[in-house]
Amino acid sequence: MADVKISELTLAAAAGDSVVPASNAAGSATNKVTLLSVANLATPANIGAVASDPTGITGADAISNAVSLTQAEYDALGSTSNTTLYVITE
Repeated sequence: MADVKISELTLAAAAGDSVVPASNAAGSATNKVTLLSVANLATPANIGAVASDPTGITGADAISNAVSLTQAEYDALGSTSNTTLYVITE
């Protein structure tokens, strides 16, 4: 696929093996990751909760919840939480 701006991409349903861009915290590198790998980060099997450690990051919140929903469902939310990771699937 040729380089395309994110704003120029079309919205489509995403499978677990769909690839998305992920930038490091410093913003100095962007890599491809699968949605499944993102979901696996959010649900460690050994503790059944989201692992999150914002220690030493000014203004950062710990993530205590992760949800997967469509864009329409996200748009319909009355409010959002700083401690929830929202994964848009469609």
